[in-house]
Amino acid sequence: MKKEKLLELLNQMTLEEKIGQLVQVAGEIFLMDDVNTTTGPLKDLELSEEMLYQVGSILNVVGSEKIRKVQDEYLSKSRLKIPLLFMADVINGYRTVFPIPLAQGCSWSEKVIYDCTKVSIKEAGASRSQCEFFANG
Repeated sequence: MKKEKLLELLNQMTLEEKIGQLVQVAGEIFLMDDVNTTTGPLKDLELSEEMLYQVGSILNVVGSEKIRKVQDEYLSKSRLKIPLLFMADVINGYRTVFPIPLAQGCSWSEKVIYDCTKVSIKEAGASRSQCEFFANG
């Protein structure tokens, strides 16, 4: 995005929308059948539905179909149509879960650490490629 377009977008944003872009929530919130429920994550975080559709990123939504569903729903309710960023917590692995990095370090085995990291990279990379294919296809 060119600087002029970015400044134009920022000038259109309310303070609440700018703050919302700094917020990350768990993806499960967007996958609930009813986001207007009186209990659960939205209630715990004290997020209204309007605030939910101003967040900037979500964590741990896996699979291109789920990602597409969440993004489409989000964009349909977002005033400025700024796409969500999809994040993944891969510190202990992606699909295959490994011991935490501190525990791996305690093994004193560079090979163990390297092998765990290599598997995590391959799994997360394969998922990312599937999402890009789905988004562009």
